[in-house]
Amino acid sequence: MILLLPADISAVGLRVGDMAWRPYAATEYYQWKESIPRAPNFLTESGPRYALGLAYSNFTNVRRGALIELDARIYNGSVAYNGNAFDLTASAPELKPFKTSTRYFGNTLELKAGYRFPLSPAGLLRAVDGRFSLGSDFWQRNIGSGSLADGTPVQGYLETYHFLYAKAGLGLQLLTHGHGHNIHMGVKIPLRTWETIDFNTLGASVDLRPRALLSYYASWLIYPVLPQRSTFSLSLYFEQTRFSRSDTETFTFRSGGRTYRSAVYQPDSESTVTGLRGVWEF
Repeated sequence: MILLLPADISAVGLRVGDMAWRPYAATEYYQWKESIPRAPNFLTESGPRYALGLAYSNFTNVRRGALIELDARIYNGSVAYNGNAFDLTASAPELKPFKTSTRYFGNTLELKAGYRFPLSPAGLLRAVDGRFSLGSDFWQRNIGSGSLADGTPVQGYLETYHFLYAKAGLGLQLLTHGHGHNIHMGVKIPLRTWETIDFNTLGASVDLRPRALLSYYASWLIYPVLPQRSTFSLSLYFEQTRFSRSDTETFTFRSGGRTYRSAVYQPDSESTVTGLRGVWEF
């Protein structure tokens, strides 16, 4: 998400900023879904995550010209896992309902650029932006251990993702009754995806390549029109990331003194993030 914070238009007292630091904190509701042909609701995860970040940019500048921002953040959270478990040693594994929790930890880095086209300084719509971003999202998805309803133990495992993407979108800047509004929307374009599944207790790991699909994002930033240098703003945001099924990969492992050969793939998957972000500008 691109941050646009209180700027200065001389006619109304908004600040025209150069490069500025913008630390922020966010709370977000996260959902992850997976589906397979025989189980459309194979897996759902949902729950809160929390993020801290820092941006450095000139996106407060409402004059015509180039825009640039570097935005880095880390996020963490534990969400509820409602899915299925299966026995990797079985020749035809049976899906059995399984609930546990999943811990997420990750970081994102985005380089954002754009060009601003200011409009009438007296109208509701003050400027229109064309925006483009390149980003990297790296996260670990640590699925917890637990047990089935009959008490059978289930061993969790770790998934690691690295996702490279681009974004292209449109930004609108409005001014109403002493508050600025920045509405930003666009598409998220996949470039490359890596996934590794680490079956810790089996001493095996598998590399997968799920195919990322075109996704969507949007944000709405609300900020006060203040002459002070230090300001606080709020942003609502939504971001989607979709993957189609990966190829099937085989691997071997030992269990109970025997060697097994199994196969695994990443199903069709989708994540959605809906969040609230508080931003300070200095």
